[in-house]
Amino acid sequence: MTQFTDLLRRTDRLLLTGHENPDGDCLGAQVALWHLLRALGRSPRIVNPDPIGKAHDFLLRHTPFEHARGESPLPEFDGVVLLDCAQLSRVGQLGERLRQSGKPIAVIDHHVGSERGDGVVHMVDATAAATGALVWRLFREFGVPLNQAAAEGVFLSLVSDTGWFRYSNADAEVFAITSELVAAGVDASLVFDSLYRRNHPDSVRLLADAMQRSRLLHGGRLAMVALDRAWMDRASAADFDTDIVLDPLRSIEGVEVVALLKERFDGAVKASLRARRDVDVQAIVAAFGGGGHKKAAGATMRMSLGAAESAIEQAVAAALAKAGLGR
Repeated sequence: MTQFTDLLRRTDRLLLTGHENPDGDCLGAQVALWHLLRALGRSPRIVNPDPIGKAHDFLLRHTPFEHARGESPLPEFDGVVLLDCAQLSRVGQLGERLRQSGKPIAVIDHHVGSERGDGVVHMVDATAAATGALVWRLFREFGVPLNQAAAEGVFLSLVSDTGWFRYSNADAEVFAITSELVAAGVDASLVFDSLYRRNHPDSVRLLADAMQRSRLLHGGRLAMVALDRAWMDRASAADFDTDIVLDPLRSIEGVEVVALLKERFDGAVKASLRARRDVDVQAIVAAFGGGGHKKAAGATMRMSLGAAESAIEQAVAAALAKAGLGR
């Protein structure tokens, strides 16, 4: 922790970034850290590999976001902070540009094994519910009170990675932090409405179509849906958050693992796995170079969609048997 905070103290122009297609935890943590660094007299910039999406653009009313898609020039910077990921390979083409800069890299993350990532210093706690919770701890470390914008960022992180407090990682720390955030002025209904009540008219049809493509396998213990490139193009046009597909499948009685497979524009497949009880999906995706948490993990698989379906099905079947949940 001392080395990490020392880097923040002595580095003025920090570039804050995260994984491709940044989610609520990544963006919320960036917001909070940006405001912390500004309060400390620093000059941070948030530069992500992809632009901020419609669901999260309410953050722009108080925090500036930039992106480096294509050949956009980067601002001058003295160091890098990776949030919600620990490998430059997860930052897309921007990651290689940051590597070539030779600037020191710090990591703030809550995923298993992130202390072995590309950071020269790191703040990692795999027991933390969200990356934003770690940034909240930094406010305590520096003795800086959260302003309303920073509080909203931490709140977004927490609700994103706890499923609005429905998941088992919604622990005592999460609720204690949330109480402080609401007292700091966070409007929970505004965040909820911004995230979930501005959907494109095609979103309902896309969700219904995804459900029709789903399959129940291994006695109903595995729910899998594979979305091809054409479907993903439709989703992109409607700014559809594909993670919405996971919850209806998780709600089915008897389902232990949900697997969502998405064919990317480059032919690779993004696999997202969720578990209900004793199956360790982080161990499953680790075999494909992925990572995450025991009950929520993902990987980028360099193979066809059909091959990825087969590989994930076999791996989940083995994990179900190992957990005593096979047929």
